[in-house]
Amino acid sequence: MSRSGLSSSRLPVVALLFRRAALPIVLGLGITLTGTAVALAGGNVEAGLEASKTCAACHGADGNSMVPTFPSIAGQPAGYIAEQLHAFRDGNRVNALMSPQAKALTDQQILDLAAYFAAQKRVVKAASTEDSIPGAHLWKFGGHSNTVAACAACHGPQGQGNQPAGFPALRGLTPQYITESLIAYRKDERKTEHASIMVSIASKLSDDDIKDVAQHIATFR
Repeated sequence: MSRSGLSSSRLPVVALLFRRAALPIVLGLGITLTGTAVALAGGNVEAGLEASKTCAACHGADGNSMVPTFPSIAGQPAGYIAEQLHAFRDGNRVNALMSPQAKALTDQQILDLAAYFAAQKRVVKAASTEDSIPGAHLWKFGGHSNTVAACAACHGPQGQGNQPAGFPALRGLTPQYITESLIAYRKDERKTEHASIMVSIASKLSDDDIKDVAQHIATFR
């Protein structure tokens, strides 16, 4: 997508194309993650609260981080949280802080933590007032000659995510964290079960695309 964005005359057509293109992806992953959600029925919120005390320093007591480099995880789908914790524990996703923490977790603790943080309310502390027009177009309509689907198709119009389907919420995450995450996907550094969708998308994004979409996400309230 060019820095000037898509022409206004093409936007409805582009939006329709990406809504159609994204539907099989949304439905297919929704079916997969619904099964995951059923498997997470054994998670206990109260036990998760107790286990989360070691998470509070970075992610906040209720999963709303006060530190820009650490993501807020409140309100994320339980299946998504569990998938990430398993990936950290098993070495499929590597982070100097998270990997040692996750290695100490049992399967039940992962279920409990996922249940606890999924039950918390996401809070946006300071939404940005400076938007990016190219980033907004990429979020709403996709780009790059119809090869990149709209971010909103999976993550929602305002980045609220999709709990039942397992798509994570992005509202409230900092541009720094979004940028780091997209670059990690572009480099294929995240080996989680469903990472291939994001790897495919991020591999087509330029540095400017990543910067623009991260700036747009920062405006969500």
